[in-house]
Amino acid sequence: MSLTAQGPRLEVVGLPPHVAAWSVARIPGFVLGVLSRWEREHGALPERFSLVLCPQAEVNALGGLPDGLHALTDPRLRCRHFTGCHRPYLVILFTGKEAEDRRSAAQALLPWSEGYRVTADAEQVRLEFAEASEALEAEDADREAPAQRLRELLASGELLRILE
Repeated sequence: MSLTAQGPRLEVVGLPPHVAAWSVARIPGFVLGVLSRWEREHGALPERFSLVLCPQAEVNALGGLPDGLHALTDPRLRCRHFTGCHRPYLVILFTGKEAEDRRSAAQALLPWSEGYRVTADAEQVRLEFAEASEALEAEDADREAPAQRLRELLASGELLRILE
């Protein structure tokens, strides 16, 4: 793939409405911007690949990239790209025969991520929605409930005693 000077059109297909509400792929210019940047820095992209987009804040909340993610991805095919409102996103490309399997496995490790099968040429980039992961189930199970809620601490006066 080689993006033209005028830029290709972006088409996102199959995106469910509940994902469209928070999808970064729908932000005008984001996907085309990251792919153009990729080509400037690393050369032409293949015509078919898979893509995962995940807020960097979610990766940071996990304490960094999950261990299993390293085995599923190529560090040369990962980058960070900012939205127009300066929010960083982790962008991972998957190429080769097992791209979709690795994308799906990697995405299971990344909360609030969206995955796509991409077909691209100089005139059009087509993102076919593959799946989205919202909050990870294991994430909720691992968290302990707070011992006391703020209202209970205020009502008991304990919070004020802590501040003295």
